Amino acid sequence: MERRYLAIFFYTMFLIGTDTFIISPLLPTLRELYHTDPTQTGWLVGSYALGYALFALFVGPLSDGWNRKRVMSLGMLGFALSTMACGFAEHYATMLVFRFLAGICSAFIGPQIWAAIPALFPPVRIGKAMGIVMTGLTVSQFVGVPLGSFLAAVDISFPFLAVGAASLLAWGLILCCMPDLKPAAPPSDTGTKNRLGSIWPRYRDLLTLPGAARYFLAYFCFMTGFYAFFSFFGMWLADQYAQSVSQIGITTVYAGLGNTVGSLISGWLLEKWGRRNVLTVGFMANALLFSALPHVPSLGFVQVVISFTFFFGGMLVPIVMGLLQTLSTSSRGTISSLANACMYAGTLTGSALSGMLYHSFGFIAITLITSAGMLAAYFMYVPRLEKKRIGASV
Repeated sequence: MERRYLAIFFYTMFLIGTDTFIISPLLPTLRELYHTDPTQTGWLVGSYALGYALFALFVGPLSDGWNRKRVMSLGMLGFALSTMACGFAEHYATMLVFRFLAGICSAFIGPQIWAAIPALFPPVRIGKAMGIVMTGLTVSQFVGVPLGSFLAAVDISFPFLAVGAASLLAWGLILCCMPDLKPAAPPSDTGTKNRLGSIWPRYRDLLTLPGAARYFLAYFCFMTGFYAFFSFFGMWLADQYAQSVSQIGITTVYAGLGNTVGSLISGWLLEKWGRRNVLTVGFMANALLFSALPHVPSLGFVQVVISFTFFFGGMLVPIVMGLLQTLSTSSRGTISSLANACMYAGTLTGSALSGMLYHSFGFIAITLITSAGMLAAYFMYVPRLEKKRIGASV
């Protein structure tokens, strides 16, 4: 049964990752389809992130009193339908609405999966299970997104229809194969109101812990910079190198492979170098690579540089998330919810900034903002880490 649950969770996270990241290589085509400027086009990324960020903060804590299977299945059904609807969106405003709804629905799915794993797996296998499920997001970058790009080369609606149809299958698997995951005590109306009222004090208490506000702000800067680049690198490839949507998908394969390798060896690097050294190398290297990217002489070198930026990004994220989890052993669910909200708030901010900057100053301004985000995160994380942790597995 555990393998069945893992397969369902992996498949679900693969679909969510594909839907999240697929929009970037499609932006040049969508810009032509809807006759929008870069600022407006960036909101096709931002609307999804806005929906997720708005709901992620309170869906997780509230769902502690609900049947997680039911929440997950309803979220998956809404996600499937709203994603399929994107394939039929003939107008820019309609696409924005459907992307916003898809973001809201995805906020109901991910937290339930992470919360369901400890309930379905014995303690000794929880970490391994979470790692396998997280791989679904990584694989989506170098398998799901390129496949979507190749489908878009045939018709721009096909990626959305394919992800939506595949998500309906995931919905059916959740309904048929997952057990009920009810709370320990049935919630009452008063209990639900009390949980709603207790959400904000949880975040307040977390953010008043030493270093917590600074760490989450650093994570927001990290994500803002990274997704400012990711949102518009497909459009830059189309404009600078006349890349088609399928060719952009090939470059995305290199990015996804770099991200996967970085994620896989991050634990080993942490043991060998220590957190302080790994964060220093990762943030500084990415700040340099992103600022140099617009000056790279050929497409082949661009693909190499992008692979390395995603390698360092894949290396950094697990280590940063581990650092956030050290803030409190009793508020890890709240930490995860706030980290997800910071990530999608950063995606929203980064995509909005990149749209305005690309329209006015070109891609070089986006890479400078990305480098600034990396440097800001470095100076908020690293200098205050204790030096005695260097070389320790922390």
